[in-house]
Amino acid sequence: MRKSLAVAAASAVAGLTLLTGTPANAAPAAGTTVPSCVTASFMTPFDAVLLVEMENKCTTEQRVKPTFDRELSNVPCYALQPGQKASFKRDVIMAMTWKFGGLVSC
Repeated sequence: MRKSLAVAAASAVAGLTLLTGTPANAAPAAGTTVPSCVTASFMTPFDAVLLVEMENKCTTEQRVKPTFDRELSNVPCYALQPGQKASFKRDVIMAMTWKFGGLVSC
């Protein structure tokens, strides 16, 4: 009886592992590079503001998020339709010392 319970428990754990983490049904990795048809320009006006202007020149919707060399909380994900533009603006201390990491998919 104990042996059959141990086998059943091991089977259940193996089944859960298959359901939760196989590469075939894994979601696309967040943070991957966006296509080159999505452009971005980075500015630091007044040394107190981070400003990223984005434009989707692709033929499909692109979901993008700006990244920086420092941790910045609550950076939104932008769903840009073809031809659509968006701006990300955030007040920070000493903005001129920040580096723009680029856009990643989200």
